[in-house]
Amino acid sequence: MSKAAVALGAAVALALSGCGLNEDNNSSNGNSGGDNAVLRIGTTTDVSNFNPLQSLSKTDSWILNTMYPHLLRIDENAKKAPELAKEYSYEDGGKTAVFKLRDDFVWTDGKPVVADDVKFSAESIMKYKLGNVAAKLTWVTSVEAPDPTTVKFHLSQAYAPFAEGVGFWMSVVPKHVFEPAGDLSKFANDANWVGAGPFVLESATKGQRYVMKRNDKYPLAPGGKAAVSKVEYRIYPDVNTMMLALRNGDIDLMGTPVPTSAAKTFEGDSKIKLKKVGALGFAHLTYNMNNKDLAKQEVRQALSMAVDTKAIIASVLQGDAQQMAGPISPIFAEYDNKEIQPYPFDPAGAKAKLTAAGYKDGNGDGFFDGLEFGVACDQSNANITRVVQLFRESAEQAGIKLKNECVERNTFLSRTKEGKYDIDASQWGVFDNPMDQLRSTYLSSNPGGINYNLLKSNEMDRLINDAAGTTDQAAFVEKIKNIDKVVHEQAYLTPLYVENFQFAYNASKFGGFVASPSDLLGMVTAYSLAQVKPVG
Repeated sequence: MSKAAVALGAAVALALSGCGLNEDNNSSNGNSGGDNAVLRIGTTTDVSNFNPLQSLSKTDSWILNTMYPHLLRIDENAKKAPELAKEYSYEDGGKTAVFKLRDDFVWTDGKPVVADDVKFSAESIMKYKLGNVAAKLTWVTSVEAPDPTTVKFHLSQAYAPFAEGVGFWMSVVPKHVFEPAGDLSKFANDANWVGAGPFVLESATKGQRYVMKRNDKYPLAPGGKAAVSKVEYRIYPDVNTMMLALRNGDIDLMGTPVPTSAAKTFEGDSKIKLKKVGALGFAHLTYNMNNKDLAKQEVRQALSMAVDTKAIIASVLQGDAQQMAGPISPIFAEYDNKEIQPYPFDPAGAKAKLTAAGYKDGNGDGFFDGLEFGVACDQSNANITRVVQLFRESAEQAGIKLKNECVERNTFLSRTKEGKYDIDASQWGVFDNPMDQLRSTYLSSNPGGINYNLLKSNEMDRLINDAAGTTDQAAFVEKIKNIDKVVHEQAYLTPLYVENFQFAYNASKFGGFVASPSDLLGMVTAYSLAQVKPVG
């Protein structure tokens, strides 16, 4: 038996989106300071699902990840760091992943967080195929909890990224609360919350606010509990309204990044500070393979040639972004296939490709007959909304008619998940390794993942599964690069850019935030909120 212990203090660098509510309309309107300080965070999205095992929405994850611990977290340097787990190791030639847990996490009803909670969480996800973590547990044959601080995942084959992927993504829930609920795919978890993070939900008023109270026993906070007594998420209709709320002192932190074009509006305001962080995801266009036209490689390639990505980066991001070629972000330097070049912006070439594929402009209106697509996006993302506008304009030059179908975020996520769209313009929040990324986005059998292409390809399945079982690192890298090349040639998506993000907060009231890369994590991770201190 071989054992490769991995100390999380020196973890590997990463590269990396109801009913029965308790209502409370009497939340604090200001920071009272001291031990009673209330941190108010702005968001543009409601919570759509209070069950952390199946939720995929951004605001859901902000709140739920603050309540329910994960085995690992990502620190400010984009490295995996301990959370509930102190360390992990591999046994049996990589076919068993072993996590050693801390013994000082406590659920807010007084019960300790133990290995059985982790085991139950993983087994429930596998049983009901919940959320995007289900794909990461595909090869788990059994989960063992031999003692209160040890969890063993037995795998059908070695899979190098397993521990980091599952450790970071999987929420741990209290078995004694969730097990009596029965079918967890139907469990709303919308009242009487029990958590073990730095804060736990106290009340929720849909469309207005979500109030979280402090957990007085949280070991990762200085002194064993957060300095802030409550965290209140306030809902705003758009980013501009949220920016005004920050400037007026109605909130203390914008949960979403400040659009690059708007960052200068905070210049001269001595109270507001901007914090820049990198990205673990990237902006992209994804094509629905169930659309008869988008199922054609030539059409997807023509659309890739109808996007002026360089102009988008210049005008939308003021140049503060890096253009991508394939589906693997250049931040994964070892896996980045530098032989791949982005599709050139070439409207004439796109027209020629579509003409060769049999499309015609019979009525002479400048557009190919019957070639019209809707472009869906989250309207609260100012940058992506602008990308859609510019894409529509550039696609006209290639004879392709596009419709703007940007909608409220949760509606957008629902439509995307159900395949009710043509083109998805969006931004991945976090990818923590290329293999998990490819399995989540392109594996046909992926349960509960993010295969928004709705791709069913025997070739891709074979390539992904073959790479996933490769333990030789050099061979593994080459197989990832080959998949990168295939996705690029097939144009299953058009990668756009990797950008930096800026988060704005009221530095005259609060400090101590520990920002993590990506727009999804940003300033609102459980660890960050546990470190925040009132000023003065």
